[in-house]
Amino acid sequence: MPYPSIKVANELLSSHGDVSPMKLQKLLYYANGWWLAINGEPLLDETPEVWRYGPVYQHLYRTFSRFGHNDIGGPVKGNPFVTEPERLGDSEEEGRVRQLLEWIWSEHGPKTAVQLSNETHAVGTPWRDIAEKYNFKVPYSVDISPERDWKFFAELAKKRGIEPSPLRT
Repeated sequence: MPYPSIKVANELLSSHGDVSPMKLQKLLYYANGWWLAINGEPLLDETPEVWRYGPVYQHLYRTFSRFGHNDIGGPVKGNPFVTEPERLGDSEEEGRVRQLLEWIWSEHGPKTAVQLSNETHAVGTPWRDIAEKYNFKVPYSVDISPERDWKFFAELAKKRGIEPSPLRT
């Protein structure tokens, strides 16, 4: 079951709040991609889009854009009608999401937002394949499909000796 992107973002921010909005976008892109490969379904309830600096989740962009290039600092309310920032619950699966986020942080947390952006622009990445298709003049609102991300992250999983799950979107 895909989770609201703000809940997963806030979960990461609760442990590692000193990240910029751009870095958060890339960390969540990696989390969603690895979840796809391991579980066969998206982690987040929105699909990343091809933007200039890499994959971006539009709802999260709108939520965190007020921070500009500054670090976010911790969980935020994504909805003015809630009293506290939304977070994941205590189910077993949500515990697995937390474990994945910690692994993503261990792999990518030390990198800068620009380094992460450059990684998502590398030859062979879903972002790069789509950008090249449009000669790097991508129209507004072009999604990176779960199928495309699954294929890319499933290959990464295989290289690490992890058998990916079949895609179930």
